[in-house]
Amino acid sequence: MLLRYQAKLNFTLNKGKLRIQKDRFRLLKKIITKYLWILLFLIFAGVNILQNKNIKIKPVNFAKENYYERGILKSYVQKVNDVADYYFNAALNPKTAYASVEEKIIWRNKTNFPARELQFHLYANAYSSSKTLFNSVYKVTKAARTHFEISEVKVNGKEKRLIYFQPDVKNPYDSTVAKIKLQKAVNPGDSAVINFKYKLKISESIKRFGRARGTDFFFISQWFPKIAVFQEGKWNCHQYFPSLNFFSDFGYYNVKIKIPVSFKAAATGRLVSLNNDGDFKRYEFEQFGVHDFAWTAAREIIDTTKFFVRQDGSKLKVKLFVQPTSVKYINRFFTAIFKSLKFYENNIGDYPYETLTMVDVPRTSRSGGMEYPTLFTVSAGLFSPVVTHSPEKLVVHEFTHQYFYGLIANNETEEAWLDEGFTSYFASKIIEKNYKPGLVTFRFLNYIPVPGINYLSFKDIPIIYTLGFYRYPEYARALSRYYSNLTVGAIADTSYKLPTRLSYVVNSYSKPEIMLYTLERLLGEKKFFSIIKKYFNEFEFKHPTSRGFFDLLFASTQKDLSWIKKEVFESSKIFDDAIRYLKKTAPNSYELFLERKGGYFPHTVYVYTTKDTLRFDWKEKKNFKIIKFRTKNKVIAADIDPKRINLLDINFANNSYTMNPTYTGRISLSVKWFFWLQNALMILGSVG
Repeated sequence: MLLRYQAKLNFTLNKGKLRIQKDRFRLLKKIITKYLWILLFLIFAGVNILQNKNIKIKPVNFAKENYYERGILKSYVQKVNDVADYYFNAALNPKTAYASVEEKIIWRNKTNFPARELQFHLYANAYSSSKTLFNSVYKVTKAARTHFEISEVKVNGKEKRLIYFQPDVKNPYDSTVAKIKLQKAVNPGDSAVINFKYKLKISESIKRFGRARGTDFFFISQWFPKIAVFQEGKWNCHQYFPSLNFFSDFGYYNVKIKIPVSFKAAATGRLVSLNNDGDFKRYEFEQFGVHDFAWTAAREIIDTTKFFVRQDGSKLKVKLFVQPTSVKYINRFFTAIFKSLKFYENNIGDYPYETLTMVDVPRTSRSGGMEYPTLFTVSAGLFSPVVTHSPEKLVVHEFTHQYFYGLIANNETEEAWLDEGFTSYFASKIIEKNYKPGLVTFRFLNYIPVPGINYLSFKDIPIIYTLGFYRYPEYARALSRYYSNLTVGAIADTSYKLPTRLSYVVNSYSKPEIMLYTLERLLGEKKFFSIIKKYFNEFEFKHPTSRGFFDLLFASTQKDLSWIKKEVFESSKIFDDAIRYLKKTAPNSYELFLERKGGYFPHTVYVYTTKDTLRFDWKEKKNFKIIKFRTKNKVIAADIDPKRINLLDINFANNSYTMNPTYTGRISLSVKWFFWLQNALMILGSVG
């Protein structure tokens, strides 16, 4: 009876709760129905307000702690030698592909010498015809041609005339360098204000500049007259060499950009403001402590942002501008950037700017794989597994240029190795420490990565190849390029005077990377990193030289490394140390013949016996050495440089010598040759 009553009571209560819930639902429905039109009106009005003119959208204030000043950490402001400040008003018309620009430069003479003229780089004039110096390597097609259409030049308010000249290679068609004669010199401590008005057609993409074919993607670099570097009473102002980059002073940039409302812009520096102005957007960017400025405008591009938190708690805004076809790489892009930031923070120094922007360019653009202050560009293939280290290696390389080029600004025209060599070395180190060893691949139909080695192709079809999962050390690519140009030029040679593009690449990228790896192996990684950190701190926001680096290197260690400067840096000698023979001359007596076939490199030689390892120094500068020794143990083999410290040795096979020869390697190689020959005959036999 009691249980029946309790059940009836519970049913009544539940029924009452259900009735209350239904009443509440009816009331809510009445409210929504009655006031829905008000809600819709507010949403519609909000959208219209945002589309009205002169409505300012403020960027998110992610730096509430106020760590920054004009886009750089406050603690770094006093480190910057502020020589050249730039102010721009630029407008891009995608329909005509023209940019209209007003530019003001404030240049300060911070030397001890008077400047009786001003000199400028006008890099975009390299694309003006098929007869420029730049055209000797990169063919300037009619669609790619452009030049500065300058309507006004003033110095301190007075109209002036640009005088074009060629300081390096006489070529009357080359107008990438110009000067202005001054009636009154700019004395030490004084400044000059230079104004330009000009138009520049953003032509079809050609080496880091232009509109990507078939798209509304514009990448705009080296787009303004840039004042040269004044040193020791002389202007350092080279023409635009096709394989080389740039050199300029640090300062402040303030850039206002007007583009159609359907476009997005990314640029060097921090976004100060963004205004929607009817059919247009007006961006304002600024950045202190940089020496160049690049920007991009695109209609179809995806932007996304993450924040990197430094050890001091300050936040760095990392922004990606990515092609729709590259969305799948976004996490990999961020991972590569954040791993790089962490590596530099722990080993070299902080990235001091408020923003970092990566721009992924379309496949029809030639602007991929290039660095600018606080901004760099990459490109990604449709198929790129992580094991290929693509696009990771490119991302890490271009980010690393934020340090070696961006923060320590060497003269890239004269000593390109100081940024490209260091960047290549550290990019390889970062990949080594954060990813598994890369997988050797080749492209089938120049498109699909296949694990293995391709030796010969016919119309993009591999003929002689080996399939397999072969891993490689990161410096292997540098070694491969070095082997292709062993003796033409030296690292120390003036970069723009190197005779071929290959000799420039090897002596600016590959051989310096191998030299730095070798120094690391000689000194130990921890010691070598500490030296590079000291170098970075010494030359941050300055213009380093090779002499400055080697002076600091020699002063930072008790080891005598003068030979590496003479034999590796200044010389084009090859390195090939070999064992001619190892033989038994009498009971318990042996003789080892060492031969030096190239440059000098001090070594330790190991002799392996059945019970121990004997060690001998080979530091003499003679090109051979005979070592006689005695041991009761059976001698098995000898090896020069067993730890492979000298990566420049072109033949490690002759570094070792065994008392009893083996043949398994020869048999394996012979079998592979038979397979390759069979493949070649089958494919070539079917062509007809």
